[in-house]
Amino acid sequence: MSNQKKAIVALALGALLAGLALGSPAWANGLVKVQQSDGSVREYPQTAMRWNGQTLWLHSADGKGVLEITTAACSDANNLVRCLPYAITLHQAGAKRPIAVQRGTIYMNFSSEGHHVPYSSELLRAHHLLVAIRTKHGTYITVRGDVDEVKE
Repeated sequence: MSNQKKAIVALALGALLAGLALGSPAWANGLVKVQQSDGSVREYPQTAMRWNGQTLWLHSADGKGVLEITTAACSDANNLVRCLPYAITLHQAGAKRPIAVQRGTIYMNFSSEGHHVPYSSELLRAHHLLVAIRTKHGTYITVRGDVDEVKE
């Protein structure tokens, strides 16, 4: 194999490994906003969102953080699922940090058509989710975007 072909293969493999290490596919288009109690806001665009059983996994595009949101008390009305966040864990730098939930709601539209969020004018597109959580420390976490992967 020529040096040029070896370099191309090495670049392709490097890109593949980087994508796997980041844990988020190129098509990820979720947006996570975190507003601290002091009013400061951080945004995490291009977040990959995966639903597995009753757990929502949010993978940051830079690969530095994963937010695991475990839900309970889910109800389904015409493929518009509403869940309550039960526990949140931040996975970062090899450590797990629990985040205490005060209140929140997660809406996921698993259908192929838009649905209105109950008691709201908000239209949730097909395969889209909406998350609003307040932590016990007064931090607000909001998430909006398309679900990249669903496993039951």
